Amino acid sequence: EEALGGESFELGGEFPQESPADSFDTFNPDGSSADFGISEADLNLDDTTFSEPGNMDEFSLSGIDDIFSGAASGTPSPETRPKLEASGDVEEIQLSREELEKLEATLAAYPLNLRIACEELIAEQAVAPDMMSALIKKLTGGASPKETATLAEKILGRSIPIPRGFEKKSGAELEAEQSSFAYIFVHNFLPIFRIVMFCGLLILSLGYLVNQFVITPIRAGNTYKRGYSRIEAGDYTQANVVFEEALRIRRIKKWFFRYAEGFRDARQYIDAENKYEQLLRNYPRDKQGALDYADLETNYLMNYEKADEILRHNILDYSLDDREGLLAQGDNKLLWGDNGRSDDGSELPREVKNQYYEDARRAYARLMEKYGSKDEFLERMLKYFIRTDQLGQVLPLQVHFMSSRKSKISAPALTELGAYLLDKRFEETRGVPDENISRIEGLRALLLRAVDAGPGYPEAHYQLSRYYSHYGSASEERQALENAVRAFDRAGENSIHRISDRIEAQRRYAWLLTLGGESFPAEEQLVKGITIFEDALRRNLLTRSPRYGRLYADLGDLEYFRKDGNMAAALRYYGDAERSGWAPPEILYRTGAAHYQRQEWEAALEKFFEVSSSMPLNRRILYALGNASHQRGDYYAAEGYYTMLLDLLDAERARFPLLQPQERPEHMELAERIMVLRNNLGVTMDALADRTGNPAYRPRALAFYSESARAWDTLTRDSETMVRMSPENSSGPGLNLGFLNSGYSLHPVPGFTPQIYTHIDKDVLEPSIWEQLAPPGYGLSGAIPFQVRER
Repeated sequence: EEALGGESFELGGEFPQESPADSFDTFNPDGSSADFGISEADLNLDDTTFSEPGNMDEFSLSGIDDIFSGAASGTPSPETRPKLEASGDVEEIQLSREELEKLEATLAAYPLNLRIACEELIAEQAVAPDMMSALIKKLTGGASPKETATLAEKILGRSIPIPRGFEKKSGAELEAEQSSFAYIFVHNFLPIFRIVMFCGLLILSLGYLVNQFVITPIRAGNTYKRGYSRIEAGDYTQANVVFEEALRIRRIKKWFFRYAEGFRDARQYIDAENKYEQLLRNYPRDKQGALDYADLETNYLMNYEKADEILRHNILDYSLDDREGLLAQGDNKLLWGDNGRSDDGSELPREVKNQYYEDARRAYARLMEKYGSKDEFLERMLKYFIRTDQLGQVLPLQVHFMSSRKSKISAPALTELGAYLLDKRFEETRGVPDENISRIEGLRALLLRAVDAGPGYPEAHYQLSRYYSHYGSASEERQALENAVRAFDRAGENSIHRISDRIEAQRRYAWLLTLGGESFPAEEQLVKGITIFEDALRRNLLTRSPRYGRLYADLGDLEYFRKDGNMAAALRYYGDAERSGWAPPEILYRTGAAHYQRQEWEAALEKFFEVSSSMPLNRRILYALGNASHQRGDYYAAEGYYTMLLDLLDAERARFPLLQPQERPEHMELAERIMVLRNNLGVTMDALADRTGNPAYRPRALAFYSESARAWDTLTRDSETMVRMSPENSSGPGLNLGFLNSGYSLHPVPGFTPQIYTHIDKDVLEPSIWEQLAPPGYGLSGAIPFQVRER
């Protein structure tokens, strides 16, 4: 106020009505005037510029009211302000109305501190003219606050900070800038471009996500399913091709498992192995993949060494105490000891088996040490004790598991325990018996609990049938076997033991059907069992052994005894049984008898002679040897066999004071054999007389004929009425060959040759179960010369 004479006015406000020159005067408090230092001539305000003072626009300096007397706060006084020397000629400042308006507009757009500084400089008189001229030009030119502040700082000698929000361009610069490509690009194109890019990126992102997590998985899943259907159709090569195609689309872990299991169930074990190998390559050390792969090698391929490597390299090398890994390793070692084979295919030595069992025990012991004595670990220890035949350790565990229903034990373990105790109870003891055998009890309850624990577990029903075979009835055994056969059909083939038990169940069930007279269902079961065995034989899972040879023998028996007497088929089955190691004397005899019926005398003699080494004084073998030798033309051998047999029969006859064939069946059987043997011996004597020319054989032949004819007459007459019985009621041969042969011997007839009774016994066993099973009227001797009698 001191500088402005006590009054303030705004540059740009309404001018006083004095002359233009007076409008720039200020007044001091004492009434004297002060001059801005800018004369009218300097401003060059001519008449053309302000022709009508009344129309002059307002001219104001915004913020001038804030300027107090002297310098503004923080503004150096004229005495302390740096002296700025004019540089050369100073251009005269002339402002038109438009320039004045621009000046006002520029000042109005400045921040307050810069506006005050500019107004101060304009009002001050201690500013060099050239600086003032430069300042006015910037104000009228719409310079930016930054440019003006730089000049003002130079004049005032202090810093004038410009707020960030006031760094604006001048109008002209703004217009020029707005019309420039850069401005248009930044302010017009870029925002739209950003929006378009954002929307595009959003669409691309959504498309990528939908493709990655919706479309691609669905497409890959459909391709995997298409390939898996080829496994079910049996086109395994195409299944692998489609799998690789799906793998290129998307790798999905679960399909490795499904394909491997599909190939495994289809018995394409190489393809199943390849899938597990791919799984472990793509998902290294995948625990479930390693466990399933090891299970395939253990329970399907019996490659126990490879299973052990898989478990160690993929699980146990990285997690020594892994629960599932140790369980699988112990189970694999147990089976390795059970079923392992040497390189030459022979059974492992006992010490090697024991080493594998010990490895399994260590794995289970480590589990019990790490996780406690849980039932699932005790169950494994029970299996170990069974494998190593430690009955004293098995019985306490039986008590532990059977004492409470809360004890957790699986149906397979209960079944194995029941089978072990059954075997121990009925095994033939050599040397000192195990004192713990007398402590075995509760077998029925044990096996019934196994059946309850696993109704679909076939071995439980099979072992229960074994128990009923010893302690139950035939009906209970048959029902248990029917359940076992059905369960075996539904269950998977997961071990050699299961295959073996299934074959035995088929054989025993067929035998019970045969006992019930159901020959055709029995044959169906036997054929099914043979099919299972031969399939396992081709896959090197089983080898031929007497246990499996009985299947062929039983099927041969059906052909030999029960069906239409197809001796060729019977011989084929008996041969398979013999090649499998099942060749007891009765099977060898039946083989010889089949050859005999086919008139293959030499082959029959070989088999009969082989049987005679183990049953030397068997009446049926001696008779078969005599007949086969006679038919072959070896009459001396026939005479020897017949004579030996006659001595045996006469010794047996001597045990009875009186034969009563009509009242006692055993007397009838003995009398028939003596009658038949004497006739055949007489025919042999006749043949020797013809061959040797020795007439001494004739009388002996006649004597045998007479005794045979008299015996036939006795056998065919009623013991009370002495009336000859009809052939239907007679139990003896229908034709008296002794009488006919004696008549020929006394009165030879051209073309007639003495006849023997050619039939032989169909079975060598005495008694034979087949004597009750043979069809009525079929007879053990072949062409119905004897009627079937119960023994």
